[in-house]
Amino acid sequence: MDPSSIEFYRSPDSHSPLQLQAEELISAEGRRFAIIDGVPNLVWPPELTARENKTKSEYDRVAQHIYDAALDWQFAALREDEEHVRDLMVDMLAQAPNARILEVGCGTGRDSFRLARRLDSRGMLFMQDLSPGMVQACIKRMSEYDGKLNFKCALHYSVSNAAYLPFPSEFFDAVFHFGGFNEFSDHNRAADEFVRVVKTGGVVLFGDESVGPWLRGTEFGRIVTTNNPLFDHELPLRSIPICARDVNVRWIMGNCFYVITFRKGDGPPPLDLDLPHKGWRGGTMRTRYFGMLEGVTPEAKELAKKAADETGVSVHEWLDRLVRRQALEDLGEANRKREE
Repeated sequence: MDPSSIEFYRSPDSHSPLQLQAEELISAEGRRFAIIDGVPNLVWPPELTARENKTKSEYDRVAQHIYDAALDWQFAALREDEEHVRDLMVDMLAQAPNARILEVGCGTGRDSFRLARRLDSRGMLFMQDLSPGMVQACIKRMSEYDGKLNFKCALHYSVSNAAYLPFPSEFFDAVFHFGGFNEFSDHNRAADEFVRVVKTGGVVLFGDESVGPWLRGTEFGRIVTTNNPLFDHELPLRSIPICARDVNVRWIMGNCFYVITFRKGDGPPPLDLDLPHKGWRGGTMRTRYFGMLEGVTPEAKELAKKAADETGVSVHEWLDRLVRRQALEDLGEANRKREE
């Protein structure tokens, strides 16, 4: 591991800076993370869930030969051009050559070299995976492609959990993840981590298997999901964070894979909570949500509407004045009785 790259990493639990000591990275809280074959292992928590352990073990098992052979078969079976499909996803990021990009779940590097070749000497590509075997396979592939393509950007590798990314907040221009989201044990936390580490205005892309809703129940859908149950996963729309802007959902590869992209905004979409409504009800979004009172009888509601109409104000304004006046009167009477 290049000592100069330590500044880019953080403790995955606290996001505190790390220090290099021998072959370990140590957090301010005293957590120790090993550096193995030059790659920092920043997996957190120390005890993975049963699902994460299974996923890690499986990917370690298939990393060297089986995984790539399976992907070759998949592209061929779906009659898709891998170069076109993967370049299409990189295009969706719309990043400048000097961008700082995180690839979550780099696998054997089939997207990694396509991301790297878009970046210049000012750019940086960070490749992460839960499986050490996959990271080593990615390093090997990137080394081979570097000889052909002569990558100009800085390349960084780490082993970590997507739900606890070992990077500072607001650090990346884009986060890219394709082909592993369904296996995450906590989809919402992982998506929140994607958002945490990307800059405001930055782009997040993630996708995985999920047959298009219009194909479910058809013979095509049954064939695909029988061959691989992963394609039966539902589209994870509920994992999209509240700060997402310009959200796009696209199906690719025979409409069997989804790709979700969005730009990180600053909190929830903007609302003018105090813009008055026009019409007989009146009020604002704020008063209608935060100012709700106990229900009244239909007869009382109808009387209020007629009274408001007669006085030329909205029902909101009429009720607000009535409640305030009556409340102040009752509170005043109560205070007088206490003083007596």
